[in-house]
Amino acid sequence: MKLLRNITAALAALVAGTSYAQSGDTVKIIVPFAAGGPADQIARIVSTPLGTILGKPVVVDNRGGAGGVIGVAAAAKSPADGSTLLLTTSSLVITAGTTPNLPYNPRKDLEPVYLLGEVQTVLAVRPTLGVNTLSELVEKAKGEKKLNYGSTGVGGTMHIGAELFAKAAQVSMVHVPYRGAAPALTDLMAGTVDLVNADVPVLRPYVNEGRLKALVIYDTKRSPQLPDVPTAAEAGLPALQMSNWYGVLVPAGMAPELRKRFEDALSQVVRQPKVAARLAEAGFSGPRDSQAFKSKLDADFNRWIPWLRSAGIQSN
Repeated sequence: MKLLRNITAALAALVAGTSYAQSGDTVKIIVPFAAGGPADQIARIVSTPLGTILGKPVVVDNRGGAGGVIGVAAAAKSPADGSTLLLTTSSLVITAGTTPNLPYNPRKDLEPVYLLGEVQTVLAVRPTLGVNTLSELVEKAKGEKKLNYGSTGVGGTMHIGAELFAKAAQVSMVHVPYRGAAPALTDLMAGTVDLVNADVPVLRPYVNEGRLKALVIYDTKRSPQLPDVPTAAEAGLPALQMSNWYGVLVPAGMAPELRKRFEDALSQVVRQPKVAARLAEAGFSGPRDSQAFKSKLDADFNRWIPWLRSAGIQSN
C-alpha cells in the first residue's frame, strides 16, 4: 500500500511537471486595466520575484478596456496550462453585477489562486465644502442643494462606494462620471465636485497635504495610513463596509498540482521583505490562500450582486 501511494505521488508530480513544461518559457500575468494604474503596479511588484521562484520569466500583459471585461475575458478563455494568470481587483465582482451578457462566467471560468491583499476605502470631501465630520456631510447632503460626487464611471468601485454612502445615509446625490480617478480628483480639488471615495493610498497624499478632508474609513478598523480618520461605526454609519482586493486567478480546469505551485510561489513572494514592504506601503493587508480567497469571493458575490441589482446600477 505504501509503495502504491509513493507511485501515485510520483506520477502526480510527473504530470504536474509535464503540464508546467508544456506551458512554454514564459508566464503571462494579464492585468485588465491600463498600464500605470494600481493593479498594474502591483503586478510589476510581484512579477520578477515570482519568475525567480518559478524559474521562468513572468511578464505583465495589460488588457484594459470595458471596465476590465476585455482582460478578464482574455484570461478566462486562455488555456489552463500555466501560461496565463489574471491579476485583478474586486471589480471582478462588481462587473458581474452591473454588466449584462458578460462573455465569461467569473464564478465558473476562473479559479482563485491567491489573494495578495485588501486596501481600505476612504471617503473624502473638498475642504471648501465646510464639513469636518460624516454627520455634517449627511446634514449638508439633506439640504436643498444636492451634493455631487466624482467617479471613474458607472459601475466602478468609486461609484458603488458613493451610492453605498447615499443609501446608508438616506440621501440623494448627483453622480459625475469621469474617464479615470485622476480627472475626478482634479475636479474635486478644484471645487467642481463635492466628494469622492477611493482606495486609501490613492487619497492619502492629498489628505496629508490638506487638499482633501477625509471623513470616514469604510471598515471596522482604522487605517494605519490615516489613523486619525474614524471607522464607519465610529462615524455613525456602520453599514459603510467596503474594500478593494487584489488577487490572482487562473483559467478554470488547471491541474490542481500546477495551481498549487502558483499558490505556494505567490505565498513566498508576498513574504519577501522587499515585496512585503512595498505592499504595506501601498496599503495592503491580509494575504490569503486559495481557500480563503474563494470564501472571500463567494461572500462578495453573495453580497454585491443582489445589492447592485436592487440599486438598479448597470454599466453602459
